[in-house]
Amino acid sequence: MDLFDILNINKEKVIQSNSILNEIQKHEVLKFILPLGLKYFDKSILNGGFYPNKKYLIFGNYKAGKTQLCHQICVQAFKFFSKNIDPSNKKKAICTIYLDTENTFRPERIKEIALASNLDFIKLFKTINVAKIMSNSSLILKLKEIKEHEQFKNVKVLIIDSINNHYRSEQKKSTFIKILSLIDEIARFFNLVIIATAQVSPNFITNAIIKELPVGNLYLNHFFSEYLYLSIKEEKNYIHLVNSHLFPEKKVSYKITSKGIEDYKI
Repeated sequence: MDLFDILNINKEKVIQSNSILNEIQKHEVLKFILPLGLKYFDKSILNGGFYPNKKYLIFGNYKAGKTQLCHQICVQAFKFFSKNIDPSNKKKAICTIYLDTENTFRPERIKEIALASNLDFIKLFKTINVAKIMSNSSLILKLKEIKEHEQFKNVKVLIIDSINNHYRSEQKKSTFIKILSLIDEIARFFNLVIIATAQVSPNFITNAIIKELPVGNLYLNHFFSEYLYLSIKEEKNYIHLVNSHLFPEKKVSYKITSKGIEDYKI
């Protein structure tokens, strides 16, 4: 009589150690860190770059560079995952999904950044799936499609610019929470980097370091673990990591050029 019989354990229901090791190895293969391409930002702020299964909220004042950052991430994703991309296969070509709620996606800007890095922008565009989102209801439908559609199983990055554009107009908090819940499920199930920009409203606290807060922050704060605050002061741009579950609060400067977002060098 062996140990299984003594303990009255069904052998068929016991998970074998080799199966556990295979799952661990499979999970290790899925790990990656997506850099933005800025030395100080990647190393000092995010310890290498954007992590999968994490949700990053980018917010800040007008013209601080939120959409510029999203465009650059599209280019970086192409550079980072180009070895695993097959442009001739539609199912395997897409590595970035870009949900545009503000009609601010600019192919010409992505082309400009790509050419500055000597990248094939035609192949790059084949890796981005862009959807124009006109309401929170259509955003929910698109997120459900991403979750269920076979075409998107190889996607590595999901960008939403911006996540709260329709928050004020619809005034349906349950709809907004449904959006956030779907994003959370997609991040966990598909090991994606989730990056969303947010419109802001003034922070009325006197002498506050953070001058603006994301609209709907009461709900966003429960779903996004990493906040990146973009600001402009004395004609210099700053990225400020706040409210992070992973890293201490830090701040670095950057500049927006024809090549994209770059480190600010004195």
